Amino acid sequence: MHSAPAVTYPVGRCHIQGWLTLALWGLGAVVCVLWIRAEGRIGWPQGLAVSLGLLTGALALRSLLMAPEGSLSWDGQQWTWQTGRDSLGGTVRPTLDLQRWVLLEFRPQAGRSIWLWVARTNEPTRWDALRRALWSRLSRAAAAGHADGVPDTGQGRA
Repeated sequence: MHSAPAVTYPVGRCHIQGWLTLALWGLGAVVCVLWIRAEGRIGWPQGLAVSLGLLTGALALRSLLMAPEGSLSWDGQQWTWQTGRDSLGGTVRPTLDLQRWVLLEFRPQAGRSIWLWVARTNEPTRWDALRRALWSRLSRAAAAGHADGVPDTGQGRA
């Protein structure tokens, strides 16, 4: 099997991230409102739930506003995440694939993971090449730490 072709793809704020965040936060808010309505009053548990709801809303908004922006590149051997002058080599693991949007975990060689939402609308002409690179056997094996493309089953090779 051949490796996927090289590709560089722009990454920025993704509206699906905003919609999913808003939907989940809204669902929590509806649950709080229904709970308060069922109780007929706001006691300390409901007050705590509302406070935590406001806190999580603020954190979600902060997360959306601070979403990573840069470019993700596959050169046929390694993934690279570049922001401005900084460049990190590492592996990529698709976590959620919604066909037009993909949530990726970029694991740099050193440091903590970076979560990236990638959208087809950012660069439609390169979208298929990016998806091929994400799902190619070589790319997946590199993400799992298997340089030869064959997963280690722990049984040795003949």
